[in-house]
Amino acid sequence: MFYPLSLYIGLRYTKSKRNNKFISFVSLFSTGGITLGVLALITVLSVMNGFESELKTRILGAVPQAVLSNDSQTMSEWKDKIPSLMNIESVKSVEPVINSEAIIQSTEQLQGITFEGIYPEYFASDVIASSIYLGSLENLTSRSYNILIGRSLARTLNVKMGDKVRVISARGTRFTPLGQLPSQRNFTIAGFFDVGSDVDKYLVLMHAQDAARLIRINEDQITGLRFAFEDPFDVLSWTPPTLAANENITDWRSTHGELFAAVKMEKNMIWLLLCLIIAVAAFNILSSSVMVVSDKSAEVAILKTLGMTGGTLNLIFIIQGAWSGIIGALIGTGAGLLLSSYINEVMSFLGLHLLATASGGARLLPVLHQPTQIFIIMFGAMLLSLVATLYPAYRAGKVSPVEALRYE
Repeated sequence: MFYPLSLYIGLRYTKSKRNNKFISFVSLFSTGGITLGVLALITVLSVMNGFESELKTRILGAVPQAVLSNDSQTMSEWKDKIPSLMNIESVKSVEPVINSEAIIQSTEQLQGITFEGIYPEYFASDVIASSIYLGSLENLTSRSYNILIGRSLARTLNVKMGDKVRVISARGTRFTPLGQLPSQRNFTIAGFFDVGSDVDKYLVLMHAQDAARLIRINEDQITGLRFAFEDPFDVLSWTPPTLAANENITDWRSTHGELFAAVKMEKNMIWLLLCLIIAVAAFNILSSSVMVVSDKSAEVAILKTLGMTGGTLNLIFIIQGAWSGIIGALIGTGAGLLLSSYINEVMSFLGLHLLATASGGARLLPVLHQPTQIFIIMFGAMLLSLVATLYPAYRAGKVSPVEALRYE
């Protein structure tokens, strides 16, 4: 089979290191470094991607992703706005909501909460709807004064299905002969949900008209219109609707923006630190290539004497040096995909459990592979290995046959 001369000699040099065990060791060490760096980068970033995706689903899927409201936090003609708002690009649903903070009190404990008054027929949060494990949204009917609460909140209050709790709201305060009293009403526990995030600790769902009576607004009024997007991160680039003078829009960045900024910064720092492993391995490739050039100086001189050009010699040592990086990147990519895909089985085999559920059991590490990210890691490692060979290859092309063969 025909091979280009530079490729043929370059590949031979990758296998002809038996005469110099130290060069062989350094080359093997650099290949292992590339493999380890790529493996670690793919594994860790896949787990971090999984965590970010789970946070986006469990938190941003359960809280308002954007809310259109006004200065008085009271909207009357909201039904006329929904059709035009639904035509906005990236918007998946628009639903009326009554949102306010309150205190919930059981016979044993009290806890600060955020309650949401919803119309079940408009409710579009698949995350919460799919996480209801006892009861259902159909239990939330007008004047039933039923509520759904999270598992963690139920544990804090020590309540069960059918128990009565008191919800006390600062909005709707009334003046009496005894002074200023907050609005309060008894509600019945009609169901539980378990989203698997902090939402379970503070969110309470009730019918919108029951919530309106609690905060003393008209039953046909709401505090705002809640947007849900195809992807919660679409809020970073969407075009908001034209607002009236007293209207405003807030989104999840005001409440959870710091959390996702911290996750992004952590991913960037991990990326940087693990890339240093690949960079160190690339320096090992450079060192081994320099030693190979020195070890093969006599052969290089003979090849130049026979008429080989400097460009061909350069290509020989580029191929010889980059081979370690290419092999290391390919093995590391395969091993990284394999390890990240079976990370939970490996952790279980080693007896390690890094995550725990609220009930004390073990949770699986979330893993999400992003093909673009994996290709960038793999080809980035190959490119870095290729760059590391340029200086040794340049040195090889500058070898003087006279000087190299003087003492042979």
